[in-house]
Amino acid sequence: GFCAAFSPTSSNRQSPVGYSNVDTRHYFDIGSMISNFGKKVTVSHILIGPPQSKTGRGMEQDDATARLEELKAEIGDDPEKFAEAAEEFSSCRASYPVGGDLGEFGPGMLVKPIDKICFEDEVGVVHGPVSSPFGEHLILVRERTGE
Repeated sequence: GFCAAFSPTSSNRQSPVGYSNVDTRHYFDIGSMISNFGKKVTVSHILIGPPQSKTGRGMEQDDATARLEELKAEIGDDPEKFAEAAEEFSSCRASYPVGGDLGEFGPGMLVKPIDKICFEDEVGVVHGPVSSPFGEHLILVRERTGE
């Protein structure tokens, strides 16, 4: 039950010819894999998905963005507050019980706007709101190694 926004591609699933398989295109960013080779990040996020989210925590995009802006202001860059907010508000079922913790990733495995934050933006700072196919996110890069 890993959060789909962050799962590595399962490239062994062959899609019919001509069918654009969102998975593969979205998640394997060769450019990032090359430019960020050897780096690893430890990441947490707060996701507010669409209203039909099974958690009952989803919202329309504008409302989600506004809510995340409020949370960002309340959290500052405090990782404990971030974790508490994730537990209370995030609609990522895999990560909200653990304070939004997504674990460790290499480059090119996350959706592009999030990969960019993880590997190019400041560590220890709350970034976002940023959009992905899954909704709106706040991202906290807790650690980055291999730089």
